[in-house]
Amino acid sequence: MNRKPVQLVWLVLLILPVVTLPGHSAAQAGFTSAYTDLNTQCRYGRAAAEGSDAPLYCAGYGDYRLLVSFSALAADVFVESRDRRFSRLVVSGQAPNYAEQKGRRVEWRLAGGEPFAVIARAFEYAEGADGAPDFSWKTGEKLIVKGLEGYDHIDFTLDARTPNANARARQLADDNHHR
Repeated sequence: MNRKPVQLVWLVLLILPVVTLPGHSAAQAGFTSAYTDLNTQCRYGRAAAEGSDAPLYCAGYGDYRLLVSFSALAADVFVESRDRRFSRLVVSGQAPNYAEQKGRRVEWRLAGGEPFAVIARAFEYAEGADGAPDFSWKTGEKLIVKGLEGYDHIDFTLDARTPNANARARQLADDNHHR
């Protein structure tokens, strides 16, 4: 008796229930995430002009990357196409060491393996005596959800203290993918 067909039947019977678990529809399976770790996946570029700060270019996904731009006071994070035809501000007015803060990463939302939105964590800061942000005193935390090219309608801000804020941010991006 050949045991291979019997083993194959048992393997199918064991795997089939896992693949068809409730709540795992094909539509849900089409949305996934990828991440860019700003601590390890960024490199300094050249300064645009003498005396200006060099930007950080960070690995992205697909035809996109992240750009961390520095001003005299703060850091801003942009998502841009590698050919620079598309650029969108994601996070602004962050501490100059934003990309160096432990665990700092940006989430890419993908549909069928293609990026369509990013999710980033941002902070609100107290105002110092001089009117500038006091980066040593965080007063709030939020999640920013921004669509990529063709998905400009995806533009949400959530209080990070909201229960299940990360899952809610993903859901907002996913629910607006086809809009």
